[in-house]
Amino acid sequence: MSRKDKIKEVAEKIRNIVGDEYVSDSLDVLLAYSVTASIGFDSYLPDLVVRPSSTEEIAEIVKIANEYKVPIVPRGGGTGLQAEALARRGGIILDLTRMDKILDISEENLSVTVEAGVTFGKLDKALIERGLWFPIYPESSLSATIAGNVAVNGAGPGSALYGCIGEQVLGLKVVLPTGEVITTGSMANPNSPGHYLRYAFGPDITGLFIGSLGAFGVITEVALKIYKRPEEFRHVTYGFEKAKGAMEFLRQLLLNNISVLHACIYEGDMLTFFIEILGEEYGIPQIEWPPYVVSLTIGGRKDVVEHDYELMESIVTHIGGRNLNVPQFPRGEWMDRMHVYAKASYIHPFYWRILYHHAPIMRWDKAAEAIREVLEKYGLLGHTSGLMSGRSYNFYPHLYFYVDDKEAFEKVKQAHTELASKLLKIGCVPFKLAPYWIGEIKKLRKYYDFLRKIKRVLDPNNIMNPGVFLED
Repeated sequence: MSRKDKIKEVAEKIRNIVGDEYVSDSLDVLLAYSVTASIGFDSYLPDLVVRPSSTEEIAEIVKIANEYKVPIVPRGGGTGLQAEALARRGGIILDLTRMDKILDISEENLSVTVEAGVTFGKLDKALIERGLWFPIYPESSLSATIAGNVAVNGAGPGSALYGCIGEQVLGLKVVLPTGEVITTGSMANPNSPGHYLRYAFGPDITGLFIGSLGAFGVITEVALKIYKRPEEFRHVTYGFEKAKGAMEFLRQLLLNNISVLHACIYEGDMLTFFIEILGEEYGIPQIEWPPYVVSLTIGGRKDVVEHDYELMESIVTHIGGRNLNVPQFPRGEWMDRMHVYAKASYIHPFYWRILYHHAPIMRWDKAAEAIREVLEKYGLLGHTSGLMSGRSYNFYPHLYFYVDDKEAFEKVKQAHTELASKLLKIGCVPFKLAPYWIGEIKKLRKYYDFLRKIKRVLDPNNIMNPGVFLED
């Protein structure tokens, strides 16, 4: 059977499951799904776009894809920045955004269970009515879906205290690559009163799918921890003359259990660049920024925030830093996260590629130095921004180029490869296994081989997002 006939037959069978209006092979639709928010990456045209409404429909679709050996790529809001949800081998884009129900908000278990297509914005709106809170709120939250974020183990403002989203997951419902459906965590027990424990029934099966980029199955439901909404926030900027002081300050925040929700280290000249874009809008005064600046937000119960602020002031004085008395910048970062980050990233005329990674907090300077070295070697503009994420520092350096400058684009790709190698050598790890990390991960032979074994066992026909982080 020809490829064209095979796709036609698959499309017909899927239409019988989800209905005609939720399956499309129209070129305009396929083109829309050939890209994501990732810029600076190649586009890939799928053969079909399917929009299921339930776990049961997805299970049937996956069984058909297995029968015909047609690839499937799960997709949420399409806000990923490393080309995670693209149909590299053609096949089916499985758009999960119709599955947008909040299934349960349990104040008894302090958990919330949502379908895959629920966005962070929708979840926050539902929780705020009850005085509850999910603390991690990525910059793309108005469009980003919960399941999509779990599939990349995302982070964002809120991660300084609560880590990446994987640390907040209690359980999942997943359609495996063979079409079987499993529930992980305490809800694997049908008599459970709800999701309350992730580590149940032996090994951490939930963790297998966190950060898997859809290569091990389709996440259709997610259960998360929820918390009481903070009473008060405090926004502060501190200046340091040396990187060592800024790094030690972040370490002390952890050591002293400071309720820091969001913290970033900025180099002074890079901060000047951001302030030129955002300063007037956020009422940020013109000051001479020191070489290193920590911009942060703390939050929680009012008495705790007051105590933690006083403790921070004592710590920073002891380290040799100073309060810059510019709360407007961290307040803008926290209160207007979607706008402030998007504007800083997209207002200029450049395209960019991003190399997400985690660095040990006390090696922030080494990671920043590696980024600067690569930028200088290849003659590229870029930056070293990132945010604190639990006990690591989550870097997301941008490497800029003009969209029509093919030579610069090739330089960026080469620079990414070299930077990945440098970062691993100083102890950093990938934030997610995007394709340009593959060459370096393959050097970790036993680890890479183990991933391949898992993939072969779970997905014998290699239909689930093939090639996204493992070469065939």
